[in-house]
Amino acid sequence: MDAQPRNTHIESPQHRPPYDMDCPMLQIATGCSHGKCHFCDIFTGVLFSPAPPEEVAADIEEIARTATALTRRIYLTGGNPFALPTPRLVEVFDAVEARIPTVNSYGGFCRIMDVARKSDSELAQLAARGVDRITIGAESGFDEALSFMEKGHTAADVVEQGQRLRKAGIRFTFFYLAGMAGAGRGQENAKASARVFSEAGPDYILVVTLTPTKTWPLARDIAAGTWQPAGEVETAREIRTFIEHLTCPCTVNCSHDTDILRFEGTVPYNQDKMLELMDNLIPKMSEKASRRMREMIHKATF
Repeated sequence: MDAQPRNTHIESPQHRPPYDMDCPMLQIATGCSHGKCHFCDIFTGVLFSPAPPEEVAADIEEIARTATALTRRIYLTGGNPFALPTPRLVEVFDAVEARIPTVNSYGGFCRIMDVARKSDSELAQLAARGVDRITIGAESGFDEALSFMEKGHTAADVVEQGQRLRKAGIRFTFFYLAGMAGAGRGQENAKASARVFSEAGPDYILVVTLTPTKTWPLARDIAAGTWQPAGEVETAREIRTFIEHLTCPCTVNCSHDTDILRFEGTVPYNQDKMLELMDNLIPKMSEKASRRMREMIHKATF
């Protein structure tokens, strides 16, 4: 889900969901407006700020030079570009479409509280201007985990803002961060998150397995003994329980490089098949081998 930038002013690396890997990227903001999550260091030392208008204009020109009749969607970069005021977002859309008239769709990362800060009329306006799918790091619907990790939103916020997006006609993807609740809490996290996500109604869920690194704030929590990572088998069972309890129609993609067991399917149509796959594979998992692979790929702290 990581991609290297094509435009001059885009910071590297950028993180994108699978369905947005092929569209041009346009940086309209830098950093993350929250910057407190214990499991993230992507924007450490980078203040959240709008990209200078002249840089945005220059990047639009660069995209226009290689645009074709098939250039329909633009991916807005930055930790959460939709935190920018709606009038500024509309200005960007106007500038893009003036140079690339084929563009009629926009996406990017967004926080739950970015949605909360926009009125219903603003969400409807964004939908009318082509914001038709955004990606949100909801991570969990388990309040204890959300609070400990300082996500800045609650389970109730996830439900409320998800329902507001659906009403506005904006589809959205949620990240589910397996293992976020720590050792021994996976089943609680899975059941609470499945209930909350189902009420919110994303049409796409990306499963990522939490993998602490030495540069995350979470490393200090581990060292202090206030949080302990779940084992590989426990996390796989958590993912299974999460999928089992989902009731909203959606696609579940569990294929990030942090995921030991990888698959994709839809709920409810492939739900039984996904569960059957996991029931077949989980008993065959080696805790030691799985952890060795995670350490090799990610240099985890455990």
